[in-house]
Amino acid sequence: MSVFSVEFVIADSELGRRHMSETSGRWLKGCALGCAGVLVVGVLFLVGMTFSLRSIFDDAHQDREVLVAQHGENDAFVPAVDGTVPSDRIEAFLAVRQALAPVCAKVEGVDREMGDFEELADDGEPELRVALPAVFRLTKTMMGLPWIFGEIERVRNRALVDADMGLGEYTYVYVMAFHDQLLDPESEARLFAGSATNNRVREDLVAMLRRQHEAAVASSGVDGEWLSILEMEVATLESDPGRIPWQDGLPEQISMCFQPYRVAVDQTYSAATAEFDLLNSTVRGGGLTIEMK
Repeated sequence: MSVFSVEFVIADSELGRRHMSETSGRWLKGCALGCAGVLVVGVLFLVGMTFSLRSIFDDAHQDREVLVAQHGENDAFVPAVDGTVPSDRIEAFLAVRQALAPVCAKVEGVDREMGDFEELADDGEPELRVALPAVFRLTKTMMGLPWIFGEIERVRNRALVDADMGLGEYTYVYVMAFHDQLLDPESEARLFAGSATNNRVREDLVAMLRRQHEAAVASSGVDGEWLSILEMEVATLESDPGRIPWQDGLPEQISMCFQPYRVAVDQTYSAATAEFDLLNSTVRGGGLTIEMK
């Protein structure tokens, strides 16, 4: 029998950081994980489910090929010399985020359900008639997560094609638009928390700023003070692997770009999906392994 496996890099996510009470929820946690593990493995090995899941990623990959053909790979995108984002590109970004709203709502629903499950465990050892339905509900939810992650990529890529925006530009605008939310110390869901996935996104962003600086140097009439600021930011990023672009605050000209759209942009941010929004899948072994990073 062919082996099908799916690997998602979500170790640092809010969903992955939900913990049960060690004193009151040990039995419930063990039951949930045991049931979920057995059922998930069983379902993933079913051929029908395999094809169902693979079809979502096939659609995402087809649109990604269109994006690469039209806009190039991520390393083809160069931000404006001053880092600003034109209004029409912010509007294109908003169109993509609005298309993703229904999928984000699904992930937020999963997040709430896991929070309810944690509260059930924290309240003490629950009665069997209460615990079993909760376990089965959570198991069903966990079984559906791979499809939801695939849907995020599929819907995003299709919306990007429709909005005529490449993946590289989307990554840059995403981090500039949601800069404050991503750095909020009160947020438990952090896009840049040290995982391989987050490191990949950060490396893409550092390379973008490096190309931005190179373009600024090659351009005539660029303010010398801005050149120095940009050069220092790139150097700091390269020397500090834990830093993200403009960690000390967005330059005013970039922040002002989003001011007229601030309310609309903020409404499209989802902390529950922040670590998944920029993932790309890779299909290996003739489709027998799907890895997201």
